[in-house]
Amino acid sequence: MRHGSVVDEDWRGSDRFAPERSRRHPVPLPPGVACHAIAGSLAAVNANGRGMRGDGIVTIASALGRHRDPRLDLALPPSNRWIAANTGHLALLSSVAVSERMVSVLARAGGALRR
Repeated sequence: MRHGSVVDEDWRGSDRFAPERSRRHPVPLPPGVACHAIAGSLAAVNANGRGMRGDGIVTIASALGRHRDPRLDLALPPSNRWIAANTGHLALLSSVAVSERMVSVLARAGGALRR
């Protein structure tokens, strides 16, 4: 997933380790699916996560699907984005707060499916 290249056309015919600009092709989220994103932050979280440094590996913007190019921005609603404060990249896997957030989201989705 280097540089966000997730389809073959993004890197076919080029040196994947070259420092050239990305040739990413937009990959939309699946229609009719409530998609969510969780980002980790090594710092306390401010109101919108902007200007924060991320989890030590992934920036806040990247983890939340934000991009300057509207074609590459995932356009997730704010309610479907969440930042785990004081949580590094690998610590996301064992974070109680992250687990609770995921259970909450899935419980709400399950309730919507039963209606």
